[in-house]
Amino acid sequence: MLPDGDAPFMPTSGIFVDDPGHADDLAARVAAVHERVDKALSAPDGLRRTLAKDFFPVHIRMYSKSRRKAPIYWQLATPSASYSVWLYIHAFGKDTLFRVQNDYIAPKLAHERRELEGLLAEAGPSPTTAQSRAIEAQSAFVEELSALLDEVKRVAPLWDPDLDDGVILNFAPLWRLVPQNRAWQKELGAAWASLVAGEYDWAHLSMRLWPERVVHKCAKDRSLAIAHDLEDVFWFEDAAGKWQVRPTPTRPLDDLIAERTSLAVKAALQSLLDAPDPVAASGRGRRKKS
Repeated sequence: MLPDGDAPFMPTSGIFVDDPGHADDLAARVAAVHERVDKALSAPDGLRRTLAKDFFPVHIRMYSKSRRKAPIYWQLATPSASYSVWLYIHAFGKDTLFRVQNDYIAPKLAHERRELEGLLAEAGPSPTTAQSRAIEAQSAFVEELSALLDEVKRVAPLWDPDLDDGVILNFAPLWRLVPQNRAWQKELGAAWASLVAGEYDWAHLSMRLWPERVVHKCAKDRSLAIAHDLEDVFWFEDAAGKWQVRPTPTRPLDDLIAERTSLAVKAALQSLLDAPDPVAASGRGRRKKS
């Protein structure tokens, strides 16, 4: 949207939040861009709600072609979308969710807990009806933020995105982080179930999570061996130009598996597999004003 030749005037880390007053608040960033290019927002008062509730489904449709969905901005949120974190796909790294956890959600939760403590202290033992409602809304917001932080902590150690795997498979482990969009969550949940079942073992993610399964498959399926740079270990081309399985791999399978296995990743994976069903949207979370 910037005029040709203009340098970006608002550097970004690729992480945005729905949080008024925050330096990376998405609504403020969008408004600033519109102001910079002298293009008035059609409905400035509703921008925050539009971004929280309406934009992501539209964005998915915009970046869909032939049933292939590839959104470049990802919304992770509480069930009621009372708080959202937005990730830019081309700024992903293996530390992205740790940054979301430590630099965004954890400080936000601490702040909102202090707000709740202030409301409780002000109300005392006999709160008015208005005070009770404010406390209930703030308590629900804190509860949602706490649950979101727990979910991010659960998946952060195992998430190491690789765009060669495609958007859906990269997003699949995060399926519990999109309760505000049930259709998208269902689609990601199905993709995750397929990953768990071994239907996408060509993916880098599968090797990261299940090396003990994928390495063995590479010894039987040359296409998988190629995908994981193990062709020379398990396969050779005979005199007739045909590819054959090596009678003995050039390296022990146990060594190949061990060097691709992370105890931290395995622990996080088990936690994700054992997690209870995610909380559905309730609509109770407090919405911040624009």
